[in-house]
Order: sequence, then C-alpha cells, then structure tokens
Amino acid sequence: MKKILALSFLLAACAVTPAISPQQIRAMQMRTFEDTSYENVFRAFKSVLQDEGYVIKNQDMVGGLIVGSIQRTDGMSNFNMVFNAGKNYRTGESYEVSVNLEKIGKTIETRTTIQRMESYSMGGSQGNPILDPETYKNIYEKVSIEVKRRQAQGKAG
Repeated sequence: MKKILALSFLLAACAVTPAISPQQIRAMQMRTFEDTSYENVFRAFKSVLQDEGYVIKNQDMVGGLIVGSIQRTDGMSNFNMVFNAGKNYRTGESYEVSVNLEKIGKTIETRTTIQRMESYSMGGSQGNPILDPETYKNIYEKVSIEVKRRQAQGKAG
C-alpha cells in the first residue's frame, strides 16, 4: 500500500502543468480604467511602482510607457568570488516592469508586464516572465486605489 501511495505522489509531482496561452497571459496583464483621465492613470502607475520600490528608468506620457526596475544582489557574492573562481555563478536578480497605456475613447487600456532578470558573474543575464495572476491582481488593485485617491484630492488631471 505504501508503494502505491508513494508512486501516486511521484506521478503527481511529475505531472505536466498546462501551458498558459498568449490570450490567458494577455488577460492577466491587462486592465481598463474608466471615469478617469489618462494622465491620472499614468501618474497612479508611477506612484504605485515607486511605492513598491521600483526605480523609474523611462517614462513617456505621450507614448504611454513606464519602465521601472528593482535590483537585488545575493549575499553570497564574496563567497562565490573566492570559492567559485572561473565558474559562471548567479550574482543577483532584478525585476523589470513595463506598463503600456492607451486611450481608447473614454477608456484607458493598460498592459503591465513583469520579468525577473538573473545576472551572472561572467556577464550576461536571463529573463523570465512573471506569470502569477495574483501579482498582477495586486498591482492593479493598488493602482485602482491610487487613481481614486488622486481623484478625491483633485489631482486627476
């Protein structure tokens, strides 16, 4: 019985999770805002990203683009330099976020993408998209709150 149970867990662990379709990714990353100005949504995104620790690297209100990043380094860097000389080891990671905004009639359509970038000791980096629906939900909830806060303060533009 124990062997069957262990085999069941092993097979379940090896089960392939279904791939997320491009349409599902788009739905996760996109939101629309109504009853507010384009400028208000743009500035709300900037405020939320900065509150979350992102450094705004590029912004273009006319083109509808905000790009930000957070840099993190591993605490093991000095250890790795001494004991892993000649090996390409991971030295840190950063998260890069890109927000695109487009005004369509009275609606502001937005798409946010987040990517984790890993950097390595011998140069180079590797990016992996963040595809966690909760991450995007949390960002958009914070942006919605900021949009309303700005409207209440008369900063809606």
